[in-house]
Amino acid sequence: MGIALAIEDPTGEMLRRVPHLDAVAPPERAHEECGAHDGANDEEILQEGPVFWGRSAAMGELRRRLAVLARSPLPVLLEGETGTGKSFLAEHVLHAHSGAKGPLVVTDLSTIPDSLMPAHLFGARRGSYTGSVDDHPGVFEQAHAGTLFLDEIANLDVDTQRRLLLVLERGTVTRLGDSKARPAAPRIVAATNLDIARLVREGRFRHDLYARLNPATRVRVPSLRERKEDLPDLIRFAFADALRSGTLLPLVRAWLARSPAADDLDPPTVAHRHGPFAVLLPEGALQRLSIHHWPGNHRELKLFAANALVFSLMQPPVRGGRAAAALTVSEGLVDQLLDVASVPPASTPSATPSGERRIEVDLKPGRTFAEISADVERQYLTALFHAHGGDLGRMAVELFGPGANRRKVHLRMNQLGLRLRKLRGALSSSAS
Repeated sequence: MGIALAIEDPTGEMLRRVPHLDAVAPPERAHEECGAHDGANDEEILQEGPVFWGRSAAMGELRRRLAVLARSPLPVLLEGETGTGKSFLAEHVLHAHSGAKGPLVVTDLSTIPDSLMPAHLFGARRGSYTGSVDDHPGVFEQAHAGTLFLDEIANLDVDTQRRLLLVLERGTVTRLGDSKARPAAPRIVAATNLDIARLVREGRFRHDLYARLNPATRVRVPSLRERKEDLPDLIRFAFADALRSGTLLPLVRAWLARSPAADDLDPPTVAHRHGPFAVLLPEGALQRLSIHHWPGNHRELKLFAANALVFSLMQPPVRGGRAAAALTVSEGLVDQLLDVASVPPASTPSATPSGERRIEVDLKPGRTFAEISADVERQYLTALFHAHGGDLGRMAVELFGPGANRRKVHLRMNQLGLRLRKLRGALSSSAS
């Protein structure tokens, strides 16, 4: 099976920090088949600094909006699922391009107890509450003239929302237990994975604070499921980031120490010294990743890449074309990692209001009732597989209820002759 994705040494860092290896050029065939972007202009379009925008229409629209909003003084409200990169965009786009002289201060409001929230946001004077032994500024003061990123802003209780509104309106803050107003006028970037407009309608979020956060600048960050055309490049970036971080270097060094030495390679294969090795992903594995639901979005993809590299480094090196050694992430490992990470949701949306799913099957003559029923079951499970995007965990929940084990479904499909690789290939073809 052909190689669909090749991730070469992303920086000169690996070569510099693993000096014992004479690096060689990557496999030409793998490089051609991975669809790498050779043109500098294309790279500039797809990526800007550490932000990979990609080709999807949703990300193109997001990029255009943020390019303008970053240079404006208006507050920005980022909405999107967990792990879509809202804090990353706040740091590397909205603050980085704002021209603000002050710092970026990031705070996750979901991690602060309600009793400590006012002191955390607005600061406190010594002795103003139990355990307060020193004067300390809140995040509003710390971010003055800069950017304050308030993550999970929907977690604020109503009283803190009222105080927050006053600070935003006045541009000053008074610490708990103090009477002195201090300047605190950062540019506000807020984020949430909830629909704040719905919370306002339900009375759980103040309408006047929502208006002050400026819903006109509300921006939705798309999930990975909405960026299917970008997935091959995003996967490449995830592997490259994992290698670049340096935390895997001890494992990489040990793995490369067991790889074929450059002197053992045929003379024509030894070329200019670019990157000590390549990470290769087979076509079937890439298809499996492309149809995965990715409920954790970039955070899940990042963890997957790190896991895939660690477990692949347990395997002995093999010579990979013109590379000294090629690290291949196998289809079996991809299946294993995605299956382990798959957690059935608390509830599965039903196809009908009554909670029943209606699926049409074709009755075919058979020699026995068992043969006929097995054919009906095959059709049913195949339809259910497509309905859930290949997620066996969700299938198990619909069939047997919450907490059901996906392996039960996998075993029955094997018994009926339904092969996951073939089904996933058909699912990927229908999606494209």
